Amino acid sequence: MENIVNKIRGFNRFYTRIIGVVNNHILESRYSLSEVRVMYEIYHNPKITARQIKEIIQVDEGYLSRLIKKLVTLNIVNKIKSQDDHRISYLKLTENGEKIFLNLNQRSSDAISEIIQHLNKGEQEELILLYKKIEILLTKKGNQNAD
Repeated sequence: MENIVNKIRGFNRFYTRIIGVVNNHILESRYSLSEVRVMYEIYHNPKITARQIKEIIQVDEGYLSRLIKKLVTLNIVNKIKSQDDHRISYLKLTENGEKIFLNLNQRSSDAISEIIQHLNKGEQEELILLYKKIEILLTKKGNQNAD
């Protein structure tokens, strides 16, 4: 088992280097992978709450709270009180936040395109099948904590 764990950890190091996650920052930006993931969820889920983000990305509530507070302070995220229930706040990217996210999202797409440009169409499709197989294996019943 230790040999398998070491091989998986080795692949994880390889892959994070390939996709540009260095020192917990993505695409050589000032934003951490967690910050960008929160921006992603807010951008793609209108009227999302912090609780919903916590459930989606499986992160500690205190850490997420600090992260959202930082994004609010940086004028990336706004908290908007629900009209129906004032105990609920929805998260929305500010205009600045949307610009930052869309820029990082495009840079990420460009980086992936560059990584796979040397592969022919068949190899690209094979890569996608392998990614799907990894996802299936790691999300099999009994592996709820797999990342």
